[in-house]
Amino acid sequence: MKFFKLFSDLKIRNLQLNNRIIMPAMHLTLADKGFISDDLIDFYVERARGGAGMIILGGCFVSEYGQGSISFVDISNDTFIPGLIKFTEAVHDENEEVKVCCQLYHAGAYAYPQIIGKTPIAPSAVYSKLSRTTPKEMTLEDIDREQQAFADASIRAKKAGFDAIEICASAGYLFAQFLSPKTNIREDEYGGSLENRLRFPLETLSRMREAVGNYVIGYRMSGDDFVPGSNTYKDTPVIAKHISRNLDYFNITGGWHETKIPQITMDVPEGCYAYLAENIKKSVTLPVFASNRINDPILAEEILMANKADAICMGRALIADPYLPQKAKQGKLHSIIHCVACNQGCLDRMFKLKSTICLRNPRAGNEAKRSINPLEEKKKVMIVGSGPSGLEAARIAAKRGHEIHLFEKEDKIGGLINLIWIPPGRHEFKRMIEDYQYWIQKLNIKLYLNTEVTLNMVKEYEPDVVLLATGSLPIKPPIKGIDKSHVYWANDVFLKEAPLGENNVIIGGGATGIELALYLAEYGALEPETFKFLTFYNAIEQEDAFQKLYKGNKRVTILERLPKFGSSLGQTTKWILLDKCDKLGVKEIANVSVTEIGNDFVAYKDSENNQHLINGVDAVYYATGIKPNDTLYKPIKELGISVEKIGSAYKPETALEAIKRGYKVGNRI
Repeated sequence: MKFFKLFSDLKIRNLQLNNRIIMPAMHLTLADKGFISDDLIDFYVERARGGAGMIILGGCFVSEYGQGSISFVDISNDTFIPGLIKFTEAVHDENEEVKVCCQLYHAGAYAYPQIIGKTPIAPSAVYSKLSRTTPKEMTLEDIDREQQAFADASIRAKKAGFDAIEICASAGYLFAQFLSPKTNIREDEYGGSLENRLRFPLETLSRMREAVGNYVIGYRMSGDDFVPGSNTYKDTPVIAKHISRNLDYFNITGGWHETKIPQITMDVPEGCYAYLAENIKKSVTLPVFASNRINDPILAEEILMANKADAICMGRALIADPYLPQKAKQGKLHSIIHCVACNQGCLDRMFKLKSTICLRNPRAGNEAKRSINPLEEKKKVMIVGSGPSGLEAARIAAKRGHEIHLFEKEDKIGGLINLIWIPPGRHEFKRMIEDYQYWIQKLNIKLYLNTEVTLNMVKEYEPDVVLLATGSLPIKPPIKGIDKSHVYWANDVFLKEAPLGENNVIIGGGATGIELALYLAEYGALEPETFKFLTFYNAIEQEDAFQKLYKGNKRVTILERLPKFGSSLGQTTKWILLDKCDKLGVKEIANVSVTEIGNDFVAYKDSENNQHLINGVDAVYYATGIKPNDTLYKPIKELGISVEKIGSAYKPETALEAIKRGYKVGNRI
């Protein structure tokens, strides 16, 4: 494919970008007590090597009140300038064509008292659901001090060698809090009317421009706050027009952290929020960046060609594959390792105050420590099972030069990946299989499908090493009636080996149980293309079509023994899946124990030992955990062959953990 826009130059004031791929600021939790760490430098140097047009570091907090979390970059005083200089020099030395921008950040009401050691400050004393605290309303002295903090931080960024600065005014942080009528209920000149709510950002930007002169200043803002009572896509173009006079570009993203509308999870359609950038672009004359779920260079090109934006932010996409820009420019699209928007290694870990890693890229965040090891001795490696861990081990071991024989008992690679992409909103996982299919061919990995490995086969192949990636087996709970003919393992539905009932009960409210519930609840709903066709030709009234678009006609109940559902799900995904269950009418009953499965009922006891019945049940599915399938391990070991368990054959674990283990083992043998 030829890219006409994506790799063209972009002029921003006096700054020339050699392509339109922007790596936006992300909270990686890699700084060391506010200082630039070697891990942070290594991370961004690799992205510079990969060829992004501009890399934005941040958020870098500008004052002691502005810190959002631990391990954010500190730019609140001159002590941090040497580390920032080291950062910019390292990135520029690696690739002088890559521009580096410093995002200036202030959490406002989002700051945590236990982190900053004092009560947060904000435009008004409005309770924050994120920090779970009520901030102190800023005095005029507070406002003056924090405005000057931004101006001073701008000077530091310029001294440190950054090519540009950007204000973090998105997601509900301090600038957004001043602009929103929901969080700014002041009665002085900084609150009330839009003119007054604009005063803080306008004054701050004016101070910054005076401080840095002819220097690029960008502004990252929400195109719609997606919070009731706050600014919408109808308000933001007006705001952008007002504040544009001291700016050089706009970086448009989605809603606040409190929004109940998913922003960057897997179920968000790719490029879904490009319309927000287009909306702002119509009201300003400055370059506009589009963000959120743009993980593919082809989609990025389409957005640019449609004139919805002037540049494209790719954050997690460049965590997954730092070399995406380079590969796309060279036409090597098949070699791109795609982000699947799982959030397991990035956002979910950030909320736990842990540093960034990546399901698709085990080196992320540890670039220097996890380089691919040189081959000391070529070995014949037999990998049994082609789930995520087996595939990653095969890829890395083959890249190092080993002779890889990969065995799979089914007719296609992927293992459980072939099942986890089936539930609604989980389709991105399918990309993993497509990516690994490319690497199997590229690296000349010998693949044997429809082949169940036996001990005799191991003897015949005489491998130097066996990696057992044979996955897991379901745990069948000891419940009376569990062996009845209408009771199935949850994954049998996705394997097309179990029928769907009309009144369904799922035992187990973890990830698999919840995803099955959503699959059943949406089963039979109108497909989007069908909806589009029928409504376009008025074959069905839109109201009726909308009702059929989201929900089927099956009843679903989930029974969970723990007090809460989704204990195995990440923070960024759990609330979305549970909210969808509620919206689709899935009945969730927690803190119960199932006592019996009858021919047409399920009996359970609640936490107070009261007995309950669900009647009219015609299908029951259990999703009550898995156990390692490692029966070949001991017999192979007894042959004197080096053997190691990986993935779920080692222990039940997430795809993130399985791939990480596959990488480590493949890099070690």
